[in-house]
This record gives sequence, structure tokens and C-alpha cells, in this order.
Amino acid sequence: MKRLAKFAHRLIYDNKLLMIVSLAVSVFVWLFVTILLSPTDTVTLRSVPVEIDLANSVPAQFGLEVFGQRDFTVDVEITGKRYVIGSLASDSKAVKVVAQTQYVDSAGKSRLELKATKARESDEFEIVSLSSDVIEVYFDTYVEKDFPLTVKLDAPDGVTKDGYITSDPVLSEKIVNVSGPATEVNSIVSVEARVELEKPLTQTKTFDAEMVALNENGGVAHYLTFNKDNSVVTLTVPIYLVTEKPTSVTFKNAPLSYHAAPLHYTVTPSSLKAGVQGIEDEDELDSLTVATIDFAELQPGVNSFDIPVSSLTGVKVISDVQTIHVTVSVPNCTTATQKLSESSVSFVNAPEGYEVGSIVSGIESVTLVGPYDSLRAVTAQDIVVTVDLTDADADAAQQTFRAEVSLKDINDCWVSGSYTVTVAKK
Repeated sequence: MKRLAKFAHRLIYDNKLLMIVSLAVSVFVWLFVTILLSPTDTVTLRSVPVEIDLANSVPAQFGLEVFGQRDFTVDVEITGKRYVIGSLASDSKAVKVVAQTQYVDSAGKSRLELKATKARESDEFEIVSLSSDVIEVYFDTYVEKDFPLTVKLDAPDGVTKDGYITSDPVLSEKIVNVSGPATEVNSIVSVEARVELEKPLTQTKTFDAEMVALNENGGVAHYLTFNKDNSVVTLTVPIYLVTEKPTSVTFKNAPLSYHAAPLHYTVTPSSLKAGVQGIEDEDELDSLTVATIDFAELQPGVNSFDIPVSSLTGVKVISDVQTIHVTVSVPNCTTATQKLSESSVSFVNAPEGYEVGSIVSGIESVTLVGPYDSLRAVTAQDIVVTVDLTDADADAAQQTFRAEVSLKDINDCWVSGSYTVTVAKK
């Protein structure tokens, strides 16, 4: 009894001890009120994801998949002790929301009821409501088909400015693969590659095209994937500057002497009105090159070539001409034949693992063109035969390759014609 009285006296008159006891009592009272007498509160969990699990579901047994939107969220209102739900206010994973698919047995849009449960059974709160009790989901079977592409170029102010012309746009792909719900894919009658021009063009330009699939009513098919999202279809709009220039030809594989003194040629017509790609000012161009003549195509005398205007690259002829006629004169020259041996042939760029075994069919002789005195001085050692094996097929027993035949250190003669070599793989 004396001890108790002594402790009470000390508690009353010892400020430090009194402070400790008061703090302990305060904590105890706070815990009692918070845990046992805490008021309930309500909070809203924002953007809780909706699960659409098709594994072993009724739709899956009918071969149905979800197309279009499948990432849904809802807000979930929960209630519980303030000290419990206060820590859950920003935890969207505290609640699990699942779309009910057990009644989906056919293609089309379905309204799926949502069921919300606690993600952890030990959590002490109740689910009050959802911002939406249903979602609308499109179900169908998967199918894919190939369709030809058509061009839809929308140019409100015209495709080109004055002084320029265009030709048919060029697609990077002529066929597009379309995949998606069977109902939509089977309704497609055409697929357009669409490009809209903001202003007229003065240079050739390439655009990423928008793919649009149309059904028989002219409507747009939905929920589709084009080329399985692996590639972009581009649309190139060719633009040509209109000009009228003299016509000309160039030469390739010319001996050194003919670089300084080119062969005489004529072109009919001698001038053309045409659109030309790649230039912004017609003064940049002295003439229209209508052909590149390989010296291997030339023989002594007059050589004639007919060039279809449709074969010209980067040039769109406006003049009423279908064929361009070119003559090239090769004066003071003759021909000679020179025999070769297999040792004259060299092989380059062989793929790894490919080795030439033997020459099945080689080049016995070549035709040379040049001045008579120069040809008499040419020997087999002056002739170089090179076979490029870049495209060799490692599985082929034998293949035929184009051979490049040329003269070394001979300035006024050339090899006429084309040649091939057939080789067997080792």
C-alpha cells in the first residue's frame, strides 16, 4: 500500500514521468478510437482495368475472338473503415473487375456484364458500385484475305502547279493482306490506298498511304489490320517539269579514244516536248537523253536503234511520238575474231561454300571491232573475261552466268556482242 502511495505521489509530482504516462494513455485512446470506433468512409478507385479472359471460355469454344477495343477501365466505389480504405485510394489493383462472357455464342457486338471482387480477400472493405455495369465488345472469328490496291489521291487544289505534269501514282505494293473479323473482311469489295495533298506539288514525292477497306454499300469496314502491321504501303506521285529540248544519246563501255572523239549519231525526232523528273529549272537541262548505247552493240558502219518512248526513265513525252529512231555511225573500223582459252576466264564474288569445278560451256572466241591495224595487234592475252558469281545457287549442279569481256590497254577497239559461261559446281 505504501508502495502504491509512493508511486502515486511520484506520478503527481514527477513531471517527466507524468508526461510519459500521459503520452502512453493518449496513444492507447487514439488506437482504440481509430480501430474500434473509426467512422466508415467511401473512396473511388479510378481507372480499374477490366479483364476479358477468353481462355477456356464459351466464345473460345465457338472460335470467337475480340476485335476493336478491348482495353476497358471503370471507376469502382468502395466503402470501409477510414484507416483501411485511406491507403487504397490510389490502388487500382485492390479490386478485380471481370467481364462475363459465358453468354457469348455468336459473332457481333455483345453487352458484357461486369463483376467486381476484392483482389485480396483479407482486405476489409465493401464494393459499393461501378461507374459502368456493362461494356460493349465485338466478337467474331478471325480470317485474312489478299486484295488488290487501288489509288485514291485527293488533291483539292490540283496535283501539280502550272508548268508541271504528273503520271499514274506508284504503289510500293499492289496487293495488301487484310485480316480481322470474318463478317467485316468478307464484306470488302475494294481496298484503297488514300493520300491527301495539302498543296500542288513541284517535285516527285512519296507518302505513307492510309488503307481503307470499302464494302458493297460504300461504307468502311472496321476492326481490320493491314499487312499484319508489318509494313507501310507508300504512294509515290511522279512530278515532271515540262520543257522542250533537243534529243541526245550517251554511250557506255566506250574505249578511251572515243571519250575524246565521240561517234556521230542522229536522233529522230531531233527535239521533244516532255516532262522531266528531278529538275526544278529547265535551264539545268541542255538536252533530253533518250538512250544509252553500249559499245558492245555497235558494229562497223551505220547502226540503227528504235527506242519506245514508254521505256524512257524519268521522262514523260508529251509530243505525239511513240518511237524514237537513233542511228550511230562507226567509220574506219572492221571486225576480227579472237580465240580464247579457259585460262582467260576469272571468277569473282563467289558465295561462301560455292566453288567452281569446271567450265561446261565456255567462250571459244570473241568478236572485236576497231581499226584494222589496231585489231591485228590484239592477242588473246589482251582479252579479259570476268564472271560474277554473286547470284550463284549453292544447290545447283551447274549454272550459266553472264560474262563481262573487255580489252586491257587497248584504246580504240572493243568487244562486240554478249557472252555467257556455264560452269559446274565442285
